[in-house]
Amino acid sequence: MAEKISEPELKPGQQSDKIRLYYLAFFSYAMFVGCYLIYNCINMGVTSLVAGFFQIPTEIHYWKTTFDIPLWWWNQPNVICTFSSGPVSSAVFGIVCLRFFFLFRKEKNWKRLFFLWGYHHGFNLFFGAYVAGVISRSGFRHASNWAAIPVEIEYFIAIGAMICMFLVGFLSVKFFLQMAISQSLLMHHKRNRFITAMVFVPWFFGSLTMILLKTPLITYNEALIFLMMFTSVIPVYIAQRFFYEVSIVRFEKSLGINWFLVVALGLFLFSFRFVLDDGIFVSFHPELVIRWINH
Repeated sequence: MAEKISEPELKPGQQSDKIRLYYLAFFSYAMFVGCYLIYNCINMGVTSLVAGFFQIPTEIHYWKTTFDIPLWWWNQPNVICTFSSGPVSSAVFGIVCLRFFFLFRKEKNWKRLFFLWGYHHGFNLFFGAYVAGVISRSGFRHASNWAAIPVEIEYFIAIGAMICMFLVGFLSVKFFLQMAISQSLLMHHKRNRFITAMVFVPWFFGSLTMILLKTPLITYNEALIFLMMFTSVIPVYIAQRFFYEVSIVRFEKSLGINWFLVVALGLFLFSFRFVLDDGIFVSFHPELVIRWINH
């Protein structure tokens, strides 16, 4: 029979590791959702600006960006640039977020967790978006299709993109472990629970939150993009056992919820759905027009 490992006695006012995990899961979930919303807005905004450069009027809605032109107006340059601009900008911001994570990784704040999820979202909206596009025959895949890349090659590129997402996950294992606020959370028999709280729960419930926010008009392509992030979540479970010693930033004080930030996130979610329900119209020709479509 396996020996039961006893829990260390708690000092007066000290939180148990179980309570800490609940707080950490909530913090990580909030960062996941808030970061994705920002990426989503940037992605659609960049796409509409690039389309405007090609004199293509666009409408930004909460479920997708639509283009107000006939099919015959599309050509190879404007299709490739328009449909690749959002994913490429996401990858660039993913690199920027990784850089900012290193700047804040030794500080006692949750900015580092925000930028860590920004790193994951950025590359998922590039590599994951391509795989999702190949499966759904939409989105980012339009760029490679109009670039005359054969379907067989697209599938090979998609496999390569999935491998890249696994690498993104493997490279972030130590970073997630460094989010622990005490070494007791990283004990061998607790690590899976810690990773579940910091990575799996935020991804699963965060993705579900965004899908519900965009229901009933969420596209098949975007739902697949959320699913694709699973390829960077699984490696964290696999590789965490290889990191025996991890330096962390200890939190002496008890964890608590910043209700101002919770309300701010709730307002962000509400505003995103309310404003983009009608949509925002963007056009550069014959004049610059950016307006809320308030029917």
